[in-house]
Amino acid sequence: MARSNKLYNNLAIIALISTTVLWGTTFIITKTLTQDIPIFFYLGMRYLIAIIGFLPFLYRIKKINIKLVIAGVFTGVIYFLAMLFQTYGLQTTTAGKAGFITGLSTIMVPLISWLFYKKKINLRIWIGVILASMGMGFLLLESEFNLNIGDLLVLVCAVFCALYIIFNDVYVKVHDIYLYTIVQLLVLIITCFSSSIILKEPANTPNFSISLWIIMLYMGFGATTLTFLFQNWGQKYQDSSIAAIIFALEPVFAALFGFLLGNEILTIPNMLGMGLIFIAIILAVWNNERK
Repeated sequence: MARSNKLYNNLAIIALISTTVLWGTTFIITKTLTQDIPIFFYLGMRYLIAIIGFLPFLYRIKKINIKLVIAGVFTGVIYFLAMLFQTYGLQTTTAGKAGFITGLSTIMVPLISWLFYKKKINLRIWIGVILASMGMGFLLLESEFNLNIGDLLVLVCAVFCALYIIFNDVYVKVHDIYLYTIVQLLVLIITCFSSSIILKEPANTPNFSISLWIIMLYMGFGATTLTFLFQNWGQKYQDSSIAAIIFALEPVFAALFGFLLGNEILTIPNMLGMGLIFIAIILAVWNNERK
């Protein structure tokens, strides 16, 4: 039994690391795709493709219950709001900066827990908050000290991501993760396409090129089906502190793929800000126990 648990723990770590790599690719790809595809239509198509990957798990439908549905709807709406602000923010900021600002969610998790659940915050968390605030200053202030609205929108995304992490960590441990994820994706599909219709977005899908559909399939199956599956399964079998440390890799991969795929160039203040935020994230999630 102990050997089996260790195997699941190790596989969970691999799954969570894979999640951060896939997440890292989404920033620059989303930024590029949404230059030509309406935002809500793009998100709806992405989640519609993603849910196809979960069809093999529909045989578990007999395990569904009202508590699972409520949990999936609740976190699904939170996830929708996170992706909404992130996608709009990416229109006017770089993928690398967006990745690091989104990564601030790991610092917000203990802060939100302190505000609402009165959980004690130790000194390293407060140091992390100070460093993160300094880092945000370098990222948010562009040339001539003008605030970048895209960075502020991604900052709002980070708040919703923090809320998602807090509630998701609870629900994946008490519900069937496959059915729970399917409910989340259904919520995302409905909210995205409904928003697209309400806003009367143009969606001329026949003009999609083969290469564009290939990228969309990757964003649906690779960057969404797999990340939902890997994250929810990984959090079910791995300690949340370890998961949080692994999630700190996301902004690193976002900046890396932004440089490799998007030829994004970061200024020295940008890199300094990212460095401070990364140190703050590690301080916030580092486990002091010998284990």
